[in-house]
Amino acid sequence: MVEKDMVRTPPRLHTLSVLSGKGGVGKSNISAGLSFALADFGKRVVLIDADLGMANLDILCGVKNAKWNIAHLLDGSRSLSEVLVHFRVSGRAERENGGVALLPGGVGLKEIADMDDTQLGRLFASLSALDATADYVIMDAGAGIHKGALSFAYASEATLLVTTPEPTSIRDAYGVIKSLGAAAWAGGVNGAGLLLVVNMATSSREAAEVAERIRLASMQFLGNAPSYLGYVLKDDVINRSVKNCKIFYRTDPDSNAGICVRNLAGEVLRLFEGVDVKRETVPDSVGGMKGFLRKLTKSLFAEDEKS
Repeated sequence: MVEKDMVRTPPRLHTLSVLSGKGGVGKSNISAGLSFALADFGKRVVLIDADLGMANLDILCGVKNAKWNIAHLLDGSRSLSEVLVHFRVSGRAERENGGVALLPGGVGLKEIADMDDTQLGRLFASLSALDATADYVIMDAGAGIHKGALSFAYASEATLLVTTPEPTSIRDAYGVIKSLGAAAWAGGVNGAGLLLVVNMATSSREAAEVAERIRLASMQFLGNAPSYLGYVLKDDVINRSVKNCKIFYRTDPDSNAGICVRNLAGEVLRLFEGVDVKRETVPDSVGGMKGFLRKLTKSLFAEDEKS
């Protein structure tokens, strides 16, 4: 339960899980981008690859051959400080002492993906040291409704559910809401336990329509609905960054998608801490001749940089 007094010294640690109904909706990109955006606001963030058994955040973040991961934390062979991978920050984050550290997951570790309650408890206990060293813990949980993913949602202060405008993604997102049951509405921050983000939207209007469809169905059949946190526009910079094993928010923070993620971070700060962050204007995706000319200009400049 969140205490009414949201301002404390030292600041309290906030926990946020990121889920999706299906894979391929950009959940990990949003988890990573949101972490670095919060760091730009001066927050100390620990990003946990909680997609147990199918971890890939280390690759996405450009970490090569991480020595240790969450499995070593579970078996007690390494301490939390040894397993965490810290990223260098620059610009606003550097000035305001924000930073990001990654707790890598382990690929194909079935014993972790099938953790029982005792093992989950041991994991959460080992993370207790973060109370003194982090402001936010963001857990990139798995897709779907299996126990491993839902357990992180149950344990977190709030849960961010990522969907896209695709009908299958919308259906599966509703499936997660249904599977969470009463836990989707219990506790939470300022009355919001489940937060909805629409990714890969072509416009703010499309994103709002998708969110409203999910909210209406949830209210009609479940008696409650998730809160709409915001959206991220479909942007070519994301695919390019993924191919280069980089975080798009770090390479292109002022792209359409980057601004969207920064706005999401602002909403998180407003919700968790009552901080009023000014929203930035995000131009919707442009089609037709304007879209063609914009892409052509980007392509020409890119060629000039290479030569």
